[in-house]
Amino acid sequence: MSPPADKDTDRQNTLTLKLVDRFQRAMHGNDRRIIVESMADLIALRAPLAEQWRQMALIAVEVGAIPLARDAIDLYVESLGGTPGALFRKVAILARIDAFGEALALLRMLPAEVPDRFNYALTRGAVALAVGETAEAREWLVEATRLRPQSGTAWHSLAKLVDFANEPELFERLVAARYVLDGEPVAEGALYCYAMGKAHADRGDHPRAFAAFERAANEVKSLFPSNRAEERQIAQDGLRGYDAGRIATLAAKQGEPTGRSIFVMGLPRSGTTLVEQILTSHSEVSGGGEIDLLRLLAHEVGGPGWPELATYVGRAGAEPLARYWNGLLDGRFPAPGRVVDKTTTNTRMLGLAASVLPDVPLVWLRRDPLDCAWSCFRTCFMQGIPWSNDLSDIAFNFRLDDQLLARSQQLLGERLLVVPFEELATTPEPWISRIAAHCGLPEEPDIFAPHKNRRAVATASVMQVRKPISPASIGSAEPYREFLQPFTRAYYG
Repeated sequence: MSPPADKDTDRQNTLTLKLVDRFQRAMHGNDRRIIVESMADLIALRAPLAEQWRQMALIAVEVGAIPLARDAIDLYVESLGGTPGALFRKVAILARIDAFGEALALLRMLPAEVPDRFNYALTRGAVALAVGETAEAREWLVEATRLRPQSGTAWHSLAKLVDFANEPELFERLVAARYVLDGEPVAEGALYCYAMGKAHADRGDHPRAFAAFERAANEVKSLFPSNRAEERQIAQDGLRGYDAGRIATLAAKQGEPTGRSIFVMGLPRSGTTLVEQILTSHSEVSGGGEIDLLRLLAHEVGGPGWPELATYVGRAGAEPLARYWNGLLDGRFPAPGRVVDKTTTNTRMLGLAASVLPDVPLVWLRRDPLDCAWSCFRTCFMQGIPWSNDLSDIAFNFRLDDQLLARSQQLLGERLLVVPFEELATTPEPWISRIAAHCGLPEEPDIFAPHKNRRAVATASVMQVRKPISPASIGSAEPYREFLQPFTRAYYG
């Protein structure tokens, strides 16, 4: 007869196999509810998945089950005996859920040789940069470039932090690094070119800066090409079938509270991170970021358009969607308070958001098209925004955005506050007051000094939002106007 412990182990293994099979079937069928339930059951069972827990954690992040992601990565660390290597991999999960403060605290506890000194230095520098620890970030990112000068990732991260006009030694090291780039992956070469473009721009060498950014964009475009037909369809689907009457009628049926979120929308590099920084400086706002939860809401409905939403509501009502949304928010932001969602694709699902979440304030940023286009082109989004790597593709998507905004204003009226970036940057106080009032927030002194906000920022605006609001970036495209003619012809022509 087997000992009782063996029987318990056998039962656990049998149940684990059944749950893993259920989980895999759900993954194949893209059934989020069963995916989450299966993961929760496996975690409760403390299933013997060993290193598979790390993959479970990544999947949990993707489906918005943040508490499960935390549990899964902790089981991963436990299954490996709490080794420094396992804890280092936990840092990556914490960064994925924007828990940069926790990630940095953990990194500070680990030996600098885990998993090796270069990867430790690169990770610690990038995480420190996100939380605004600039001196610490600089120390470790400089170390990363010394250890591996051919790392485009290291140079790109460091370039966000330094002004190469005042760093001649670093500039010379960056230039010299190009001779050791042969054989590196295309993505690393692209990141190096973005860093080189930033360096030339800092030094006022505009032709060389544009050439470097153009080469970087071409490299990324070869990896992640844009699809205009797909972009057009996504934009059209976001408001397909909606009208003001349908939105108002469905909103009136919503019986659940929906006022926790604040949507800050607009094109990439249009000022959305600045407005997020302003709002998260308020005592009633607990967090924010590009949290990408509307994608999950649209998946639950079956699509972002009115026909899919009407079918869902006819079957189940509007309240389950609000409860689902609030559950996603609570999982990501357990602390009480309002939450800013500035996911760049939210404009493509605005009809759904406005109908299901009637109490959510909507803010849309607008910026001078040429400045915004140049900022998009010179920013590395990698696979996130493939159209940003081609000037004519940028123009195409900007025109789609113009059409979406015009239609959204017709549908939503005063519920949608349109904020001109140039006015916000030039005369911030009245616009900050207006934004706060639109979001139902009483004025507080801190919102007028958002650069003092110590929250983590993981976007390309990480350094800009640490400085007082100023009009310095207005007209930033002017030195490059002659190089940006493919955009101007396609956008204005």
